[in-house]
Amino acid sequence: MKYFKFLLMLLLVANTVQAAKTLAVLELITSSEEIDISISEIRHLTDEFRNQAMQTLPSENYTVLTRDNILSLIPKDPKEAQRLSQSSAVEIGRVMNAEYVSQGNIGRFGELLTISIELYETKNGKLLGSIVMESKDIIGLLAVIREQSPGLFGKIKSEPDANSLLTNGRTAEGRSFSELKNVQNGEVAAKKSNASFFVAIGLDVLGAAMFGYGIYQHINSNKLYDDYKKMPQDYSDDEYDKALKKANDAQRQRNIGYSIGSALLATGIAVHIWF
Repeated sequence: MKYFKFLLMLLLVANTVQAAKTLAVLELITSSEEIDISISEIRHLTDEFRNQAMQTLPSENYTVLTRDNILSLIPKDPKEAQRLSQSSAVEIGRVMNAEYVSQGNIGRFGELLTISIELYETKNGKLLGSIVMESKDIIGLLAVIREQSPGLFGKIKSEPDANSLLTNGRTAEGRSFSELKNVQNGEVAAKKSNASFFVAIGLDVLGAAMFGYGIYQHINSNKLYDDYKKMPQDYSDDEYDKALKKANDAQRQRNIGYSIGSALLATGIAVHIWF
């Protein structure tokens, strides 16, 4: 029994680790050796940037690699390590199996220090966001990192995430499943309503046309009966029969037009009312 519980605990831990996404915050680099910033200062800025990521992203859903984690993932082969150091941040993130990667560059513009940081999704190389700021000194760069980092890493949380849907029961837009279902039901109802409206209009048009045809045949049958009654006495029986048949046919067409037209109009009204 204890062995079973231990296996179950391992499975739960494994699922949690698998569900968490990884962010690799690479060391900040300088674009020129002329920039007067020490290695320890660059490390401090990087540590603060990494710390902002840990504070912004929920630990149950995201893992932020530490400096030691990143160093342990660098290839042991010097040639491979050299090749990796010349690769893009996205390629480095892929080597580390990280879903997201971020790297910054410290430079100089005139008398000002500049910092440019980019955040990528490693799977497709998509740029999620960036920070481009300048400052008079390194203390200002530290302030920029503290001020701008939460907004940058917040873009990761805004990305659609199937795991977050399963864990907190809300969509990427912040809707609960019940809210989303209500919206979907509303959209379906709206589509049905639009469809029923056009069906009803079609029935109305067809009904009106058939009813109009019935009115036309009603007028025509009356005329044919009048013509039949006014026929001269010297006409043959066949001519009388043909005239009467025309009048009776027109009367039948009138009845058909009235019947079908009325049924179509009644059906159209019913669709309008019930749907």
